[in-house]
Amino acid sequence: MIHLFLLLVCILSVEVFIRLNFLSHLDSILKVTKRVTYVIPNNNISDHWKEKVIPAYALRIMKYSLQILLILLLILSLFFIADYFFNDFLAFTFSWVGIIESMVIAFGYAYLRKLLIK
Repeated sequence: MIHLFLLLVCILSVEVFIRLNFLSHLDSILKVTKRVTYVIPNNNISDHWKEKVIPAYALRIMKYSLQILLILLLILSLFFIADYFFNDFLAFTFSWVGIIESMVIAFGYAYLRKLLIK
């Protein structure tokens, strides 16, 4: 029964990861960070412009970071909810067998999903 719960939670976690565009948010942070690292050392850009742009970039980075945090908390809450209904679920999940099984399930589901949904 615990393996069925792990299968369900891993599939839900992968779906949350994909549908809420986790990788897109990471890419957005990287793009904004590249802009910041271009603007700050550039002497051709005035300090007045930098004073206006850097706080805007900081707010964007905070927004994307908060979205990433919320996605991770949602995935984590799936595991805690499963632990509430099935005792020792987290203990099994953090055991070697649980870690390997969840990785196989998650990567296998993502691979099958990619093959079937194009």
